[in-house]
Amino acid sequence: MNNADPVKESYVRFQGSTFHMAREDRAAYERYLQQNPGEDLLGKWDEEILEGLFAALREDEENVWLRHNQIITVLNRRRVDLNYWVSRLLDEMEKMTELDKKNKIIILETMSGHNSREDLGGVHLICLYTDLEERMVKVMNELKNFYCDDYDNLNTIGWNNIIDRHLCAVNDYVRVYKKYGKLNLSTL
Repeated sequence: MNNADPVKESYVRFQGSTFHMAREDRAAYERYLQQNPGEDLLGKWDEEILEGLFAALREDEENVWLRHNQIITVLNRRRVDLNYWVSRLLDEMEKMTELDKKNKIIILETMSGHNSREDLGGVHLICLYTDLEERMVKVMNELKNFYCDDYDNLNTIGWNNIIDRHLCAVNDYVRVYKKYGKLNLSTL
């Protein structure tokens, strides 16, 4: 006898994105709408998604930024214990200083919300919905402080001038932090 819940399986497979579910598997989306899972159930499913994302965070060292971004996306739904999960994320981010520069820059961008969507970034989430702002600032200060030069440029679109991209990412982080942060900090 199979006890699997197809709605839960679809929700987890699409990492809670009903947009992607509707676009890529209309039948799964219709089942989701019909079941209409409540916030408590969705929170449990989001915890399962987060467990999987944390387990896979370092599977591909070149794309740690992608899992980090996915974790921030799930946390922004705010259906889970944010202090617990954000603390766990900050534990991982403390270890990210050894990542390559591309990963670190994209993580900085994710934390600031990729400029146009700062309300979906990690800084907004942590400053407004947790008591972990001070810890985030310490982690981000370690993560953002590295040196780029012309030798670091990558031969791909968006990475031809890594110095500017790093500077923009740091400046966006500082700008967003100043907008949402509650601590009176003299330096960032």
